[in-house]
Amino acid sequence: KDLVPRLTPILKNQNERVQENAIDLIGRIADRGAQFVSAREWMRICFELIEMLRAKKKSIRRASVSTFGFIAKAIGPSDILHVLLGNLRVQDRTMRVCTTVSLAIVAESCGPFTVLPALLNEYRVPDINVQNGCLKALSFMFEYIGPMSKDYIYAVVTLLEDALTDRDPVHRQTACTAVKHLALGVHGAGCEDALQHLLNFVWPNIFESSPHVIGAVFEAIEGLRVSLGPQRVFLYVLQGLFHPSRKVREVYWKVYNNLYVYSEHALVPVFPQLEDDFELDMEQRASGKLRLGARKKAVLKAIASPPEQRTVRNSYRRTHLDLFV
Repeated sequence: KDLVPRLTPILKNQNERVQENAIDLIGRIADRGAQFVSAREWMRICFELIEMLRAKKKSIRRASVSTFGFIAKAIGPSDILHVLLGNLRVQDRTMRVCTTVSLAIVAESCGPFTVLPALLNEYRVPDINVQNGCLKALSFMFEYIGPMSKDYIYAVVTLLEDALTDRDPVHRQTACTAVKHLALGVHGAGCEDALQHLLNFVWPNIFESSPHVIGAVFEAIEGLRVSLGPQRVFLYVLQGLFHPSRKVREVYWKVYNNLYVYSEHALVPVFPQLEDDFELDMEQRASGKLRLGARKKAVLKAIASPPEQRTVRNSYRRTHLDLFV
């Protein structure tokens, strides 16, 4: 109880190594002897650590994350949550981002069930910064908790629905990032119904022009590819590969190329089956020029004839979708 108050001013030291070691020492105290220091003192240190989350050196940020987690576990999430949710309303963007990371750390340390109800409630506030902060906190939270997400996926589906259909592109971008982490976390956990539902909301965003948004959308589709399987995503892709519009085709082929690169072996069962292209004799060709029905009959007759009597012009051993454009 005498050491920690003297360590707090050292956190503001300009030397990075001093900062890192001071944070590390406070973290060890919080882990092993938190009961010897008052909750008010721990709260003071929490505010200092939020500032440390934007340090340039990665090791300082990492030490701050672990120490913040130890303190949250020691004094409980309620007091910290009250302050952090208030921080989402400030104008300073870096402060809001640090706050969202802190919320995710509290969720990881004290259990997501302590933070998630507060986030869902806070998202109802009609302030774009607050809603964005909640989405970013959810994204970081799902990234941190990983497989634990399976217990909370159905609670956040409606929130993500709302965010993915919002007019603000930043909302959709952050929601897509959250969907990516969520999908990767619940891989193999039997939550395919919720993921399929979310894919239906992510998919219309593939025509976005903003590089940040389209990057997040493609990452979300890649995450859903891992959890749902490439076959399910391929059924979405197939409808646009041969669209009349070039801009539509380009986007769909980009998604298809990713599928082909990462999951070529899994796509074989879902490729469309194409019949062999038979050489028709002159009489059949002439009839085909007149009527489509006559040509169809000629092709069926060629298929029914013995193998030695028919000439195959093109034999599709593998489908013509097996390309890389």
